[in-house]
Amino acid sequence: RFGGKVAIVTGAGSGIGKATAERLAAEGAAVAAFDLNLEAAQGTAEGITGAGGTATAFAVDVSDETSVTEAVAAAIEAHGRPDVVCNIAGIGTFAWTHEMSLDLWNRIIGVNLTGTFLMCRATIPHLLDGGGVIVNTASTAGLFGQPWSAAYCSSKGGVILMTKALATEYEETALRVNAVAPGGVETP
Repeated sequence: RFGGKVAIVTGAGSGIGKATAERLAAEGAAVAAFDLNLEAAQGTAEGITGAGGTATAFAVDVSDETSVTEAVAAAIEAHGRPDVVCNIAGIGTFAWTHEMSLDLWNRIIGVNLTGTFLMCRATIPHLLDGGGVIVNTASTAGLFGQPWSAAYCSSKGGVILMTKALATEYEETALRVNAVAPGGVETP
């Protein structure tokens, strides 16, 4: 289904991101594997190329504007304009809200919500030039509250509403924007 297509996958070093990168590559996509952990992203890319696919690893902090901008440019240089962007990078923790530090709150919001925004902003101009799709990873935690997860629930609820806003904003273009909301997944 993805022969001749280019996919950027964040969080590609493990878990849902790795599985998504591998599946897209198995269906023909050239994959730009983005992850904060370059070694993990390289492992994913090596697995894909070892199976006969095409992939390149990039170290990216999705919460950092410069990191995102540079990585998207490098991915385009390596593979061409993206057709598919999967925003999967995410973090979370469990904590009593009254005990959570502002630094931890900001880090979770920064990766999960701001990181999704930065990736969308950096790739939308390329997706508008020829069409494409963005799939943002939310969570069931963004649909209903869960204890000890205020930052995570807030960030994923924000991803859901940002996705709806972008889908409406770009509905008259060749860009589609969707979200998935998985439940709990055992990952490293």
